Amino acid sequence: MIVQQFNSGLGNQMFQYVFFRSLVKQHPEVRVRGDLTWFEWKVEHQGYELKKLFGIKIPEASPLEIALTSGQFPLNIPLGRYINRGLRIFDKKYIKEHCRDEISLIEMKNLDTRRNHYLTGFYISEVYYRDDLDEIRRIFKFPEEEVASSSVMAHHIESAEAVSIHVRRGDYLDPIYAGKFDLLREDYYRAAVKRMREIYEKPHFFIFSDDKDFIKEAFHWIPAEERTIVSGNTGSDSWKDMYLMSICRGNILANSTFSTWGALLGDPKGRHVIYPKAYISGLDSEVKTIEGWERL
Repeated sequence: MIVQQFNSGLGNQMFQYVFFRSLVKQHPEVRVRGDLTWFEWKVEHQGYELKKLFGIKIPEASPLEIALTSGQFPLNIPLGRYINRGLRIFDKKYIKEHCRDEISLIEMKNLDTRRNHYLTGFYISEVYYRDDLDEIRRIFKFPEEEVASSSVMAHHIESAEAVSIHVRRGDYLDPIYAGKFDLLREDYYRAAVKRMREIYEKPHFFIFSDDKDFIKEAFHWIPAEERTIVSGNTGSDSWKDMYLMSICRGNILANSTFSTWGALLGDPKGRHVIYPKAYISGLDSEVKTIEGWERL
């Protein structure tokens, strides 16, 4: 049996699902289940969104299956009824040997399926999705009735040589993440804007951020007639920013899976994507081989 944990925000959930699909395809003889209990006790981001947005129904692991594979009971499960049945709480040695974090594609294909496995990670490397992007774009299709509410901004974007700029700040400023993620500096965005002006004849920059007050002043160096700050998509509507990024002609990404998917889901024809070398503190982003993607 294989159980994979799902957690974090929408972008990470999407990468985790791509990996989950690969697990199911590679190991059809094995029971593969998702552990969604993280969303029941963590109040972060917008909760579990794959079902709501894309109609994806992941076969869920039971509390007993989670315990057997991970060595730990979900926090929201009363332990008494399981302990009374004689099921033991596994020690740290068991957890270390049986839980896997961020396994490679080769390791995933060669898992010893005679054993139980509990997998947890984000799986953001392009090796997990690069060769299956057409199918992935069909799976991650936003609900049309919800997309319609963004029609005014979508029309504005589609009427221009639109280039999105994503600025991730919100949770990166939280003490929990202090020092973990790089906050991208102005010199990255200046260099990316300069590059996009070399590629597109008359680019118009649509700026997306979880810190709207910050970007009102931060991008004063882009002439007002060449920029639009996209606002209004907050809370449960935050995903609409990803949709709007996807219909832009080009994308300037933050070190964020959210804007990465905004670029991946769009029509690749004529699309140029700039992504930062800086990612996690002390660790550069991977060099992508997708056509039209450039690292700065």
